[in-house]
Amino acid sequence: MTSRVAQAVEDQLKEAFAPIHFEMIDNSWKHAGHAGNAMGGSHLDIRMVSEKFEGANTIKRHRMVHTVLKELMQGPVHALELLLKTPNEINLDA
Repeated sequence: MTSRVAQAVEDQLKEAFAPIHFEMIDNSWKHAGHAGNAMGGSHLDIRMVSEKFEGANTIKRHRMVHTVLKELMQGPVHALELLLKTPNEINLDA
């Protein structure tokens, strides 16, 4: 079951980046005692492949994601683990 927060994150990222691959794991349960943990979506591991990352280095890609999620990052989302690639950086046939 996906939390409302995790669903909001997924919706916003898919709208902004139109990824060809999107994977998200909610690791909130690993952080018992942290704020927001009980409702889920506070600690997310996101792996995304998008053409919109073309020409951007790792730091810029992270900033792009944080900009899209700015409002959620000021509230229920506590931490993101990001792996952000372009289609040219991966081999989908492997």
